[in-house]
Amino acid sequence: MDAIDSGSLPVVASAPSDPVLPPESATAATPPRRGARSGGAARALSPVLQGLLALAVYLAVFIIGFGLPLVRHLNVPNLRQYWTDPQFYVWSMRWWPYAVSHWTNPLFSSQIGAPGGYDLAWASTTPSVDLLMWPVTSLFGVLVSYNVMLLLVPPVSAWAAFVVARRLTGRFWAALLAGAVYGFSPYELIHNWQGQPNLTVIALFPLMVYLVLRWWEGSLRAVWYVVAMAAAMALEFYTFNEAFAEMTAVLAGGLLAGFAVAGPGARGTVARLAGLTGAAFLGAVVLSSPYLVYSLRHNTGALTRQQPAFSLQMIRLIVPTSQQMFGLTPLINYSNNLGRAGIDDYVGIPLLVILLLLLVLSWRSRLNRMLAIGVVLVLALGAGPVLVLAKGTQVSVPWAALWRLPLARSAEPSRFIVFASLILALALALWLAPPKSEAESDSEIEAEASGEAAAKATTRARSKRRLAMTAARWVLGLLAVAAVITDAPTSYQAVLPVPVNQQAPAGMHPVNQLPAFLTKGLYRQYLRPGETVVILTGRGNAGMLFQADANFYFRIAGGYINASLTPVNALPHPVTLIVDPSKANTTAFADYVHSAGVGAIIVEQAWAFHWSGNFAKIGMHGTSVGGVTIYPVAPWLASRAHAASSSSARPPAAAPVPGRPVSGRPVSGTPASGRPVPSSSAVDLPVASSPENVDPRLRLPEVDEAGRFTFSDTNARAPVGIGSQKLTTRQPSTPSVATPLLTPKPTSSSGRIESTTPSPPGVIGSAPATLAMP
Repeated sequence: MDAIDSGSLPVVASAPSDPVLPPESATAATPPRRGARSGGAARALSPVLQGLLALAVYLAVFIIGFGLPLVRHLNVPNLRQYWTDPQFYVWSMRWWPYAVSHWTNPLFSSQIGAPGGYDLAWASTTPSVDLLMWPVTSLFGVLVSYNVMLLLVPPVSAWAAFVVARRLTGRFWAALLAGAVYGFSPYELIHNWQGQPNLTVIALFPLMVYLVLRWWEGSLRAVWYVVAMAAAMALEFYTFNEAFAEMTAVLAGGLLAGFAVAGPGARGTVARLAGLTGAAFLGAVVLSSPYLVYSLRHNTGALTRQQPAFSLQMIRLIVPTSQQMFGLTPLINYSNNLGRAGIDDYVGIPLLVILLLLLVLSWRSRLNRMLAIGVVLVLALGAGPVLVLAKGTQVSVPWAALWRLPLARSAEPSRFIVFASLILALALALWLAPPKSEAESDSEIEAEASGEAAAKATTRARSKRRLAMTAARWVLGLLAVAAVITDAPTSYQAVLPVPVNQQAPAGMHPVNQLPAFLTKGLYRQYLRPGETVVILTGRGNAGMLFQADANFYFRIAGGYINASLTPVNALPHPVTLIVDPSKANTTAFADYVHSAGVGAIIVEQAWAFHWSGNFAKIGMHGTSVGGVTIYPVAPWLASRAHAASSSSARPPAAAPVPGRPVSGRPVSGTPASGRPVPSSSAVDLPVASSPENVDPRLRLPEVDEAGRFTFSDTNARAPVGIGSQKLTTRQPSTPSVATPLLTPKPTSSSGRIESTTPSPPGVIGSAPATLAMP
């Protein structure tokens, strides 16, 4: 690394090609940084105030230009309600505080996937984000907390890149634009509007580079470097363990590249840096060990990302979406022909040109060579097992076998593009903040001393050339920023409940806001705490969304945590059979709700299809309240049991199902006394499926020959732990029959298929689960 590599590094040599000395030999005073003469009012501000100003600028630009729809509706689930991921991350934001405050294992949840629960070891629940937002979640609710998080993450990522670029160059405006390239990149914003904080919380990567710079220049002691780097790495693991693994590969490759390009006098320093970083990595592994050990012990091997669709689409690095083709029909057609695959891989031609120019014009700069090697390394890693040059053009790479390793095969190679974005952002900052050459400084001094006309003319000519070069640099730099930001999507299309240019199926009137059944707390009048329900709606993964908003008041059967681990429609397979209510399918459905302890089926009316009377055909009746229709299961199971006993010539007495606790929800019926049952809250133990957990005081309703049924509660009080409760009734009704809108296999933002799970049989249409950004 030489004297023009970075002004933030200690330079004591007199010639540009002299190596950087180790930090111990640097002078105690902080050396001047590269191009330290920042222009404008920002020059008068301290680095801390400049950082705060940059964060304020990023927040203002992002909220006004990208996120106003979210600001207007902070307490509403806004993002792509036809897809599954946003609801999972809303649920996760409620789950981690709940698990921690209840001293339960946060990597396993019995609240979803009832009755067995789901293992969350390989689900990207982003615990660092969830716990950091815990105060907001507690004060304002999970939906407000989630939307605030969406508004904060990109500006904070941009600010982190600004911090390292400012440290590297000493220039405010150059660092400001570099931060925008990183924080507002297509990768960042596409995944932000898909609601995926595991992919968008990328501020830690530039902050790690910042720690390296601080140690290298001698302003950060080794022990504090190790502590801070270990904490940052562990925090990254608890944000997204896949990104932690990718960070490890990039960090190891970067240290090797640094050792290769360093001069003889700096290689010892690079070796020491590698040792300290290795110690920090071990510390991070120790800090992450509870999660890491549990995950390794519960690795099912079901996760895999070996398809070419998960590799970087190399042509998409330079080809934007068709909306950014300025109306040029041939380019629009070409972009459309590529499909939506890899649209989050875009970085733009100007940024790549800038990196190339840095390399050509300042080949002796070891820092520039490091940046170029870093981009090549990241692209090689992002290629995955198959190099995808263009649509239909694939080449197997020599290191393909590495992606078949147990840990690597679950990663998506294309996500390495985030490191390329960071490297290119730093390259942009260096491009906009070139060093002041010694030759120009000497000529100005000579001109001032001699006063000769020729010297002044020469100085003026050089000044004009320097001004022209500066203008050219800024034109290209601004073009690079514009190319990146104009290809990044806003939230204006993402807040629509159905995809752009799509029409909701007949009988469905989707909305973003939650039904009053949740927002007004009506579920407390119709469901018992801990009762297991099935949520049927075209809103993707709505069961987990409803449960999070209700703060785990009820359990749900089904739920979506990962396309490789759970059904992509978030529903248990037997439930989907009711789209074809044949005798065999109805029996399978009845067996499932009985064995799983399901107490009620809840259909969200705004998102419901008409099933041509499917629920009525199987004899299930429900009540409409607060934007949902509730179908109690216990009366239906009792009537089926009674019908079965009658057909087999058994006495038409009670028809209890062994081991099945009563669903204490409001039901319709007439007690033996002939008097109506008073209306109150529900009664019963939390759902259990084993006979030993059934309260002997509570039994399934007894059905008489006229079809009337009676609940018996011998003690007229609730079991211990629930409080005094009374049984309520619900009058039967036949509402407009509804069906869940089953979501097909989701794809990533770039069109990559996220699952190979087959669709359930009998599914009749759905809203597209496309994630393609307009």
